[in-house]
Amino acid sequence: MGSSREKEAVRPTPRFSVGEVLTPGAAMANRGRLIALEGESASGKTTLVRAAAARYGWVPLAEAYDRLDPAPSLEFGSSEELLLLEGALLAEEVRRYREAVWHCARGQTVLADTGFFGPLTYTWGLVHLGRVPPSVGRALTDRVRPLVRKGALGLPDLTIVLRTTRAERARRANADEAGHPASLRTRHEAVGRVERAFFEEAVPRALPERFRTFSAGDPADVLVPQLHELVEATAAAPATEADGLVLLSLLPFPLPRGRRSTVGPNR
Repeated sequence: MGSSREKEAVRPTPRFSVGEVLTPGAAMANRGRLIALEGESASGKTTLVRAAAARYGWVPLAEAYDRLDPAPSLEFGSSEELLLLEGALLAEEVRRYREAVWHCARGQTVLADTGFFGPLTYTWGLVHLGRVPPSVGRALTDRVRPLVRKGALGLPDLTIVLRTTRAERARRANADEAGHPASLRTRHEAVGRVERAFFEEAVPRALPERFRTFSAGDPADVLVPQLHELVEATAAAPATEADGLVLLSLLPFPLPRGRRSTVGPNR
């Protein structure tokens, strides 16, 4: 989903074999949890990740865009340009997932700012809003599927979808214009609504143990203890390849009525 663009220091990616930490039968008692926060742009994901990680000693995992240096432009003028952009973000998602799994295997709880399928769900959101052709969504899905099958990309133990009002998101975006450029807000908001419908309705029916919603309208100091309770109640039960493929099977997701638009890609 759309998100803050404030940069964070990038942690060095640990070197290891994915198979080394995903081997069935590995000791699960000491495995940390992998939790991801989802939500529309300016829903407070980044603030909550930082605050909760600092308070409880969890490992914060910045979103893919914030880890890229130099940061790519989020504007695009053609399907080809969008695929190049999402391809760069997808490569970073693989690195993020690899890093998250490494920390979890060492007993650390990881709190990720957005899950690892963001480039894919965002692209399908654009498709359903009529801003890019379905062939773009299919092309990106074809890139993701083999990554899921070989364990290079997967679902968190739990995805928490932050629920906020449009007024709250507008207030936060206005307070951080650099992180939420006005030129992209309309697009992020529109795609975010489609993605939220997907994560709150379609996905929980297929993967009920992997998704929860969380009312996030209060200040971070109020939300952090509530988030801690939810995380502590989550079992360290890594998602399987089959779980990831189930999510892919739900794409393209149903189009919410009245949401289709024929405006340009960056508006």
